[in-house]
Amino acid sequence: MMKKITIILTFLYLFSGCCDIICERQKHAEDIIEKVESYKLKTGKLPQNIKEIGMDDTQMHLSFYEKINANEYQIWYGLDLGNSMIYNSKTKKWRYSG
Repeated sequence: MMKKITIILTFLYLFSGCCDIICERQKHAEDIIEKVESYKLKTGKLPQNIKEIGMDDTQMHLSFYEKINANEYQIWYGLDLGNSMIYNSKTKKWRYSG
């Protein structure tokens, strides 16, 4: 029950118009998703890394891209110690991990 409350509060916090590092990480992750999907439409394949989609890999502290296989990738970013938001391209959904 406590974990559900924590998840709900985390989502409310993330989507309540915050302007801190968590929002910056979320925006960076969404930018990666948008560019990866565009790249996939143009080339028919997923990029190996974010350099292939024209993004600066020096900002990897914000969010991370991982190609899982030829058709699937995930993006994640940290919320705090041990807690993350993870996007999976197969499900097209975000999930809380922690």
